[in-house]
Amino acid sequence: KVVVGFPTVIGLNFESNIVPKLNFLQEELDLSDGDLRDRVVSNPILLGYSLEKRYRPRLKACRAAGVDDMIVLYRISKTNISFCESIGAPHNCCATE
Repeated sequence: KVVVGFPTVIGLNFESNIVPKLNFLQEELDLSDGDLRDRVVSNPILLGYSLEKRYRPRLKACRAAGVDDMIVLYRISKTNISFCESIGAPHNCCATE
């Protein structure tokens, strides 16, 4: 199901790209194995977003804004500005350097 939903996943390096994302999501968002699996199977594009440029900055912004960490997953496809607005943070809240 993941390959059908996000064929590009075939080109991602499992050890250096996919595993770190899965570990980060599971550890930082406190997801069980089953929860993580269900989220990735239902929305495989989650594997395509950058850990350093998308996930980490947005999680940091959520925590700074005092909002639920899970918003990182629910609003992953939003632009940075739209994401920041949606959590009530400044427009550059998740900008990377």
